[in-house]
Amino acid sequence: MAPKGPHPMLLLALVLLAGWLAQLSQGASYPQFLRQHVDNPKTRARNDRSYCNMMMQRRGMASPCKHTNTFVHAPASQLQDVCGRAGRRAGGNLHNSNNRYRITTCRLAGGSTRPPCNYRGHSSTRRIRVACVGGRPVHYDRTL
Repeated sequence: MAPKGPHPMLLLALVLLAGWLAQLSQGASYPQFLRQHVDNPKTRARNDRSYCNMMMQRRGMASPCKHTNTFVHAPASQLQDVCGRAGRRAGGNLHNSNNRYRITTCRLAGGSTRPPCNYRGHSSTRRIRVACVGGRPVHYDRTL
């Protein structure tokens, strides 16, 4: 009589597949962070509103319209250092930057998240908080 339940080789294959997918998604987080939050040097635009409307579209965050996004105008290597010597732990995997960075925060003007998106922008120089995995930023948490 054949044993009931999943075949052991199938279970092993599923476990290996799950591990591979977890590694793949974790590795994709740093490139996603760079795409969504790093613009160095800052792309030229007439004003912060034009900048936000252009960058949110270019970076694929305008369909549907992302409510808020911050662009940091510093080299990726400096931002990676926030996860190490250029930052302080803020609990869990969050790190606060020791240094201030030029940033532009884009906020959706109006309530609809359906395109066309219309953003307001605000530039400032602030410290930032990022989540780090494997010594790299993977999530922009907030401006400090």
